[in-house]
Formats: sequence, structure tokens, C-alpha cells
Amino acid sequence: MERARASIQGHCERPDMSTPIISHAENDLLFDEGGRAYIDLFSAYGTVFLGHCHPRITAAVRDQLARAWTTGGMPTRLFEEARAEVEGFFHESRTLAGFCSTGMEASEYAIRIARVSTGRAEILGFDRNMHGKSLATACLSWNNRDGIKLPQVHRMPFLPHQDEAEILRATEELLSRRTVSAVFVEPIQGSGGGHEPSRAFLNALFQMCRSTGTLVVFDEVLTGFYRTGTPFFFSTLDVIPDIVLIGKAMANGFPISGVMVPNYVEITGPMLRGSTYAGNPLACRAVTATLREMAAMDLANMVSAIHAHIHTAFSSLGQCGISVRGKGAIWILDVQDMRRAARAVEEIRRRGVCVGFNGTHVRIMPAATIRMENLTAACNVVREVLEQESAHA
Repeated sequence: MERARASIQGHCERPDMSTPIISHAENDLLFDEGGRAYIDLFSAYGTVFLGHCHPRITAAVRDQLARAWTTGGMPTRLFEEARAEVEGFFHESRTLAGFCSTGMEASEYAIRIARVSTGRAEILGFDRNMHGKSLATACLSWNNRDGIKLPQVHRMPFLPHQDEAEILRATEELLSRRTVSAVFVEPIQGSGGGHEPSRAFLNALFQMCRSTGTLVVFDEVLTGFYRTGTPFFFSTLDVIPDIVLIGKAMANGFPISGVMVPNYVEITGPMLRGSTYAGNPLACRAVTATLREMAAMDLANMVSAIHAHIHTAFSSLGQCGISVRGKGAIWILDVQDMRRAARAVEEIRRRGVCVGFNGTHVRIMPAATIRMENLTAACNVVREVLEQESAHA
């Protein structure tokens, strides 16, 4: 099968003449309008975790298309079915506060829940963590160099630019004022380089928040539902976060997200629950079908095999000055130089492999259902191109 070119996925919102136009997809392959196929190592920003056009999920959504797309807020049994499937992944002390349409919308909803329930106006995040691109979530996550600042939104320096002890000291000083409603955490930086705080750091941060009455909002939109090998990243921690953001893989790429909260949190009017498309029947049907498929799979072992394969395939890149960070089915290859990274991604695309691209980072996030022969072939292409690019640097 010819695999001549692959799409750069990342910040390219409009394709140029060298980027193929996708016509259809199947599991771990994308096809362009010319019929060329290429291996997808990015699974649509990590969303299509059970593969493109999974037949049973597709059939469920197609069936719902003939019934009802959206009901304008009128209740459906599908909503309750989807809620039950989602809550089945969590401890009984947690409940779904509501569905949203995007991760950004879930973050905004969590901000309102935290501010109303604590009576505090301020929120805190860490630099280069990704929680969305709205005004509030962008200010929470990075310096957009547009001069816009929100006085009640704090952003702390983060890895790798400051060590964990310094981050904790600065955070403790701010939280001691007891004006911060919530601290937002992305457990692995999906867009910021794949940096991951230590368990000791996270446990200390959780304890700090508990002692100051500050909520912890754990953003598992990307890492949730087995992307890192366990049901959620927090599954390996000593405590359960107060609020958990979920999305992406939850409906295998269909736009929906959600916010999980403790049972004791009362959802009130000022929290502004819901939106036009939140919890629509199509999305709920996709959630139910996807999570039932997940329950029938051995995802933990499938992702463990992917982890071992990728770790081995890229183990030699450190000798080329390329940092390799990640776990499970989310990996960042930091080429350190934007021009070198761009040239490498262009060549990877030419050889028929689709990867993510953000600055100096090549992003690898395959579907759990990727065929091992395709994973092997794609990783070989990526490694060979990066080694050649480093040799010519």
C-alpha cells in the first residue's frame, strides 16, 4: 500500500498545497483524495482513541441521526445512560456535574463551580499547561503576548523552567491568602512539551490545597480513559482530585466533554450549567457506545504494549540531543530547534506517517487500536528521519 504523504497536525488550521486533503479514515489509517494511505500516529489530537470510524460506535451514532440530533434542553434517556457510563469510571463519591461540548467549555464550567462553591474569586494555573483558548483559560495557561491580563487569574512558572520545590513555595505563598478558589493541573503537558510533575509534587500540592480550602481541578481531557495506561492519570495518586475534567477519548472523537465533582457540591444557577449543544443526543449516544466498547477491551494491556514499543523505538534519540518524554500512548519528542523540527515533520509526512507538530515538539498519540505492524513501521520512519536530521544539523 502506497503511503506517500501525511498531514502535519498541530497549528496548521488551513492546509497548504503540499498537505493532502483527507477523504476518509479507517482505524489507524488516513486516506487522502488521491487514495493514498498513511499511518496516523496522532489520532486527531488524541481523540479517536478506539480508531477512526469504529464500526459499532459509527453504527450507534448513525442510528441516532435518524432519531434526534439535539432536543434544546429537553431531557432524554440517552443523557442518563451516558451519565451512568461515565460515573461508572469514578468512585461513588463523585458525580457528573454536566456535559459540555469542548474541553475549554468544561474548564470554564469548572471555574464557575469552584468560584461559586468556595466563595473565592481567584484561580491559579501553571505555565504551558493547556486548559483551552478562551480568554480565562488562555490567561491561566500561557503568556499569549497580547497584553491581556485578568487580575484574578494567576499563572505560576512550571517545569522545566523552575524546579518543583520553588513552584511549591510560590504556590503555598499564594494559597495561604485563602483567596484562590481552585488550582488547575494538567498531569502531562500535551501542548507544553510533555513535562510531568512528580508524584511527590502532586501529593504535596493536593495537601496544600486541602489545608487552605482550595479545590484541585485535574484536567484529564487528554490523559483520561486509559491514554496513559490507567483509567485516569490520577488513578496512580494517593488522593482523588476535587474536580476532574474529561473529554476527547470519551466519545472517540465526537465533540463532548464533562466535569466530575464531589457529591456534596450543589450545582446552582450562578454556575451557568449547560449550553446549546451540551449533552445532545448524538454526543450522548457516542459516549455510551464508546465507553461500552472500552469496557469490553483490555485497554490497560493494549496501552502497556504501545508504551513498551514506543519507549524502545525512540530510546536511541537521546544520543541525537532529542528529549523523549511520555507514557502510555502520549509521547513528546523535543527536537530543541523549531526549524529542525519543521523539516523533520515535513519528511515524516512525505514518508507516509501522520504526527502532531507544535514548535520544537513532535507529538505521538496513537490510537489504542493501532496495529503493531503499523506502529513499528511508523516509529521506524520517525526515528530514522529524526536521526538523519540530527546528523545534518
